[in-house]
Amino acid sequence: MNQITITGNLGKDPVLKFTKDNKAICNFSLAVGQRHRVNGEWVDGLTMWFQVTFFGGSAEKVVDRFVKGNTVTITGRLAQSQFTTDSGEVRTSLDIIGSEIEKVERLSKDATEDAPATSTQSEDAPF
Repeated sequence: MNQITITGNLGKDPVLKFTKDNKAICNFSLAVGQRHRVNGEWVDGLTMWFQVTFFGGSAEKVVDRFVKGNTVTITGRLAQSQFTTDSGEVRTSLDIIGSEIEKVERLSKDATEDAPATSTQSEDAPF
């Protein structure tokens, strides 16, 4: 299976839903920013947005442990989906079907040690 690992920030709180047969599904958006140097200064570049989905027990754990703004590293599988905007345009979205998620702790300027990471590994992903 092809895997992708990507680090970004949760754009919204994870939302938990259940299928008709009571299987958990968690969705949230992930913002991945690109930075580059211009004349020795860091400049923000393009921000790419991904829709992320976790299934089963992992979905429930994600909702309990992560919130909007958290920086996370996600491993999963890329998927492509199409949707229609309110104006009738058909658009394509790159999605990530998550298998692992780990919180990336930001260090303060005077911190000397890394903070412990929070992670969740999916055993329930259907893919």
